[in-house]
Amino acid sequence: MNAPNLSKKATILVVDDAADNLALMSDLLKNDYQVKIANSGEKALKIAMSDSPPDLILLDIMMPGMDGFEVCQQLKRDPRTTNILVMFVTAKAEVEDEKKGLELGAIDYITKPISPPIVLARVKNHLALKAMADFLRNQNNWDTAERLAHTLKGLTGNIGLGSLQPLAEKLELAIKSRRSHDEVDARIDGPTRIAELARGAEEQGRPSATDNRKKLEAVCNQLESLLLAGDVGAVDVMDANAELLDAAFPHHCHEIDNNIRAFDFEAALAALRTVTAKPA
Repeated sequence: MNAPNLSKKATILVVDDAADNLALMSDLLKNDYQVKIANSGEKALKIAMSDSPPDLILLDIMMPGMDGFEVCQQLKRDPRTTNILVMFVTAKAEVEDEKKGLELGAIDYITKPISPPIVLARVKNHLALKAMADFLRNQNNWDTAERLAHTLKGLTGNIGLGSLQPLAEKLELAIKSRRSHDEVDARIDGPTRIAELARGAEEQGRPSATDNRKKLEAVCNQLESLLLAGDVGAVDVMDANAELLDAAFPHHCHEIDNNIRAFDFEAALAALRTVTAKPA
């Protein structure tokens, strides 16, 4: 029986209405995981229901409009998103709030201010358990899978990860009932065309104008895909191509960059589409 693949970077969606909290969590996680962000419950649901859903959602509770409790409730009601792990990260420290969050289907509840090592440890443990759960659900040898799931359930209690036991118990029941688990292919279709760009790159004496146009087109397509997905990798793409983008869009590059760093990806996307002459 082949071991589960733990080398592939898991995707984590951080949901918080405060830009400072989004920056803190993305900086903490980005070296080990693919990080996406949403500054509202509505945006979080849109990303969760996309063709590239996250493996784990770190969810704030107190947000304007749709709060975290409602987001979690909708995620767990929808068959498309019910298996996405949800961990509350919130300033609401009352026992009643934690109880409500766990009853809604969250696997963990962390109160702010956070301890970075604890957050990283819990994220790692939950994702490792999910990888094993997905692996076991896909095995044709149901007897072996059921035995391993039962062992896993015991281990979560023995090593002090009691919050993971409900997930392990659900896994064991799912295997006993021979349920199948379909993997979702994470695929983002990038835009296919971009209007004429980088006219400034065609200055006399510059031999790579054609190459610059092609590179600019690729960078803009990549940025658009990342912004649509709420992926904080947009910051790194902006940093790596600052000179190229500034030369191509001298009047809008600063606006795009500021919006990305403020995690206002919708505004950044609108500005990018303005300069590339693409429809909103």
